[in-house]
Amino acid sequence: MPQDPDHPTQKDELRRQYQEERSGETHHTPPRDWHKLIEEQIAKIDWEALPGKGRPLNLERNPYAKPDEEMAHGLLRNAGFTLPWIEEGQAIDASSAAARAKLARAHADYLEARDAEMCSGHQWIEGAWLAAVRDFRQEAAAINRRIRDFNLKVPSAHLQKFSLRVDEELAPYGADDD
Repeated sequence: MPQDPDHPTQKDELRRQYQEERSGETHHTPPRDWHKLIEEQIAKIDWEALPGKGRPLNLERNPYAKPDEEMAHGLLRNAGFTLPWIEEGQAIDASSAAARAKLARAHADYLEARDAEMCSGHQWIEGAWLAAVRDFRQEAAAINRRIRDFNLKVPSAHLQKFSLRVDEELAPYGADDD
């Protein structure tokens, strides 16, 4: 079979590429000026609008983190972000503190109204206190569900939270039973 000079075979094409590379006659695109490109991109940055501008970087290192994870966690921490389960744990702590404060406030109001004897019957005072206790029990049940879900998300058992023990929370107020 005669070879057509207008249609080189794959072998001929590879031979031609090899000879060009050996002779230095390769046709490359001109090299980019990377320094110029970097300087152009730096000029586009609005340095005054960067998040965290003016705040010092947190350069503390976690000796227990793997080196490849440390950089990622450091970037997130310096940008003001944290892991979702950490945020959830902080929200649970805030909810627990708010529920306890609300119960303490209701108990103080109950004692104040009971001691003042502003009315002849104390039924409404007792009713308001029992409603506050019922509300606390409902809030504690909701918080305990969140704690249960949180404990499934945390990476280690020592980071888990204890459930609220409603009877122990109510005991100092003398409302440990319904």
